[in-house]
Amino acid sequence: MKPAPIYTLAVACLLLAACSKKPADRTAPGQPKEVPKLVAAEAANLVSEASFAIQIRDYARAEKSLARAVELRPDIPDWWLSLGSACKRQGKTGDARSAYKKALALYEKRYAATADVMDLQQQIIMLVLLGREDDARKLLEQSCKKQPDQPVLKRLSDGKIVDQLLRDPNIQQLKI
Repeated sequence: MKPAPIYTLAVACLLLAACSKKPADRTAPGQPKEVPKLVAAEAANLVSEASFAIQIRDYARAEKSLARAVELRPDIPDWWLSLGSACKRQGKTGDARSAYKKALALYEKRYAATADVMDLQQQIIMLVLLGREDDARKLLEQSCKKQPDQPVLKRLSDGKIVDQLLRDPNIQQLKI
């Protein structure tokens, strides 16, 4: 048996590669998608820069960095929340509302996929920031009914988390 010519093997490899399926996205539902390391690093750097800008109360600079970060990684709800707060602190209520809504949708998606109570708590915070306190209370009540044995939910409910948030001066500054 004669060895196959190199070009025959090359053609076979190309055909196999062309016919193979694209690898499935192995990211868990509701979790941040995998992105190239360079993109992730640039986005993280922008968020770090925004964090510094917030510390020195340069909200315009923070907004610019966060806006770029969410362009690169639109799947991180915490970054949308930070963008919304930077916008709100500058009096850009419409932009803040849009960012808060995006964060809320991402927290909802993540909670639906993982049932992580921290994501539910973030949803409650987002609803309060959006001025939807009744929806926040209703969400907590429904969640307590669905998971009556969940101690964190019980503490949130017993502690009247929505009322606490409404009394928090930091929340009041960021609320729409």
